[in-house]
Amino acid sequence: MLCVLLKIGQGTYSSVYKARDLETGKIVAMKKVRFVNMDPESVRFMAREILILRKLDHPNVMKLEGLVTSRLSGSLYLVFEYMEHDLAGLAATPGIKFSEPQVLHILFSYALERLENSSFIKSPTSFSDQVLYAAIVPWA
Repeated sequence: MLCVLLKIGQGTYSSVYKARDLETGKIVAMKKVRFVNMDPESVRFMAREILILRKLDHPNVMKLEGLVTSRLSGSLYLVFEYMEHDLAGLAATPGIKFSEPQVLHILFSYALERLENSSFIKSPTSFSDQVLYAAIVPWA
């Protein structure tokens, strides 16, 4: 059972919450997926994303720890390991500077995925998506 502590983010199709696993005491991130007015293509995309996240195992990608459903609200929650900051948050923090190789890595990763037009994962549209690409390129 999970206890929501606070809302930490909002996207087009989801909200993200910081939560505590009441059995282990571990802090996790819960992504609440909104299915209201979702077209069939969006539902297929979400199902594909979940399948990919369940298989993905990389030290630079947040691990999907589980799925939780709520009978009361009919919601689906993706449970991830928790990280205090994402790359966008770090970039906005005064005093944090990325090295030239780090910046180049992110930019090249983004460009590579755009050029390949991969159907593996959606095209990166947010800064956080770009981080995922930076983490999984073969020369990372």
